[in-house]
Amino acid sequence: MTTKPQDSLSEGIKTADEDILIKKIYDTVDEFKEFIPVDNDRNRLSFTLNLFFSKEIDTLENAVIQAQPRSSIIMYSELAGKLNGKFKEKGLL
Repeated sequence: MTTKPQDSLSEGIKTADEDILIKKIYDTVDEFKEFIPVDNDRNRLSFTLNLFFSKEIDTLENAVIQAQPRSSIIMYSELAGKLNGKFKEKGLL
């Protein structure tokens, strides 16, 4: 059994367009590394925030609660407030 060289594996990988909403959500949440140090928690939060923007979750705070970012060093309500401010700053809300 052989493996493919690294170069041939990365040829099929395409980065997301900067204008796509989900890319903006993930990039915004990644700015909160100081509050949520674990990558998986930030990814799970980004996923539930995408559900919020898709109107599948009713409030931003409920999206944060549903994601349960356990590595967060601030309370979920405070995190929701900071996210709300950042999304408004970026024109997403």
